[in-house]
Formats: sequence, C-alpha cells, structure tokens
Amino acid sequence: MDLLIQLSSNGVILGLLYALFAYGLSLIISTTSVLHFAHGFTLVAAAYAFWWMFQAVGINPLVAAAAALAIGGVVGVAVELVVYRPLRRADASNMVILAASLAVLALGQNLVILVFGADPKPIAPSAALGWSVTVGPLLVGAWDLLVIGSSAVVFVGLYLLQTRTRLGLSFRAVGDNPERAQTLGIRLQRAYVGVFLVGSVVAAVPAVLLAVDQPVTPGMGFNLLVKAIVALVIGGIGSMPGALAGGLLVGITEGLVVLQLPTEWGEFMLFLLLFVFVLLRPQGLTRHAIRQA
Repeated sequence: MDLLIQLSSNGVILGLLYALFAYGLSLIISTTSVLHFAHGFTLVAAAYAFWWMFQAVGINPLVAAAAALAIGGVVGVAVELVVYRPLRRADASNMVILAASLAVLALGQNLVILVFGADPKPIAPSAALGWSVTVGPLLVGAWDLLVIGSSAVVFVGLYLLQTRTRLGLSFRAVGDNPERAQTLGIRLQRAYVGVFLVGSVVAAVPAVLLAVDQPVTPGMGFNLLVKAIVALVIGGIGSMPGALAGGLLVGITEGLVVLQLPTEWGEFMLFLLLFVFVLLRPQGLTRHAIRQA
C-alpha cells in the first residue's frame, strides 16, 4: 500500500507537468484552431535556454528561469508571425498549416542538435532542491513542492487572466466566434499574438521544471507533446479543468503501471486509455470544452 501511495504521488507530480504543457497548447488550439505541434519546440528552446544560462554560463537560476520563460514566449510568437500568419493570409488549408507546424518542430529539434549536440544535458544537483521530507508513507522532495507551487501559481494566474482581463476575454471571444469578435472591436491578429505569447510562456514553465530534475534532450518536446495531446483528448480541448484532469490521469496511469507491469508497458497502457476515451467519450471529460475556457 505504501508503494501504491508513493507511485500515485509521483504520477500526480508528472501529471501537473503534463497539465501545464497541455493547457498552454489547449489555449492556442481553442483560440486559433491551429493544431500547434511546434509547441514541442517551444518547450525544447526554453529548456535548453535555461540549461545554457544556468549550467554553462552560471547565471542566477531565478534570472535564468525568467529569461527561459521569455524565450519560450518569443519562440511561440515568432512561429505565429513568421509561419501561421502568412499561411492564413494565403488561405492555406488546415492540412498545410499542420504540416508547417510539424516542420517547425522537426527543424527546431535538428537545429538544437546542430548547436548543442544530441547528448543529454544535465544540470548539477542543487543543495536547495536536494532535501526531502517524509509525510506518513510519502517521501516528498523539494522538486515535488516546486512543481506543485508553480502549477498552482500558473493555473490561478491563467484563471484570473481569462476571467478578469480584457486580453483573456478576447481569447474566449475569438475562440467562440471570430467574426462576431471582430464586430465587438477585437483585433484578431492581436488576439492571436497574445494567445501564442501566453500559451508559450506557460509551456516554458514545465520546460524549466523538467530541466532542473532531469537532463534536457532534443526529443523531450515531442515526448511531452504526445502526452499533452492524450491529456487534451481525455480532458477536453479548451478547458482548464479538463487539461488538469487529463494531465493528472495520464501521469497517474504512467506512475501506477510499473506496480504490476514492466516499465515498457507504460506507453501501451497510456494509448489504450486514449483509445477507450476516443471510442466511449470522444468529447472528453468536459462537454463542449472547445467553446469554454
């Protein structure tokens, strides 16, 4: 029973990371209707930026983290301005835009390999994050608490942004009906830039958290993208509670599989879960989620 509780706890921590990345992606999809696979490159760029500034250059970790978040936002906005906006103006089909997004992800990962090499880049263990405490049967580390605290701050901040600010309300209006949003005075291009900025900064948060705990690799963005898409299908695209529930379910599933099965069964069970949801509840855990942020 103690092992079950510990594995579930580990799954919750992973699930929070998946949920953060998934909701940043969900926000972009529900507002722009672009399946933004290049979101994976945003995570890679932010993770490598943090590793380089903190580990290679020796910049203060808080400054490096803030800079990595900014770089993530810049990458997301750049993809919108350089790739998606010209394609929309050219009246490109959704399939062409999807192909362009995949191309950005592949090109970005290969660029990282050319610049930094393909070998994993670890960050030296820090005394500040090396401690842990025992709470009943649970072993809770400093990094676990950092993930929980960061997730709480980001999700509360996103909720306030979308319910209390004009920018956040414009995201919802554009996602619901772009033409009607324009009649209300909302500038679509500005809303698109804003949602790519916000969604990409959110994606950079798990990038930094993962870089602190494990070596960064060029393929980490694609790996997390797959988990995020599974979480969104399960939870419902466009819904913050859906992204959180989907991310947690994916994380806990991964964590508990090793209780009875070899670790290589983890992805099989994850995609089996996805298959079941697609067949039995294709709208996800939250109904009409794409119209409700």
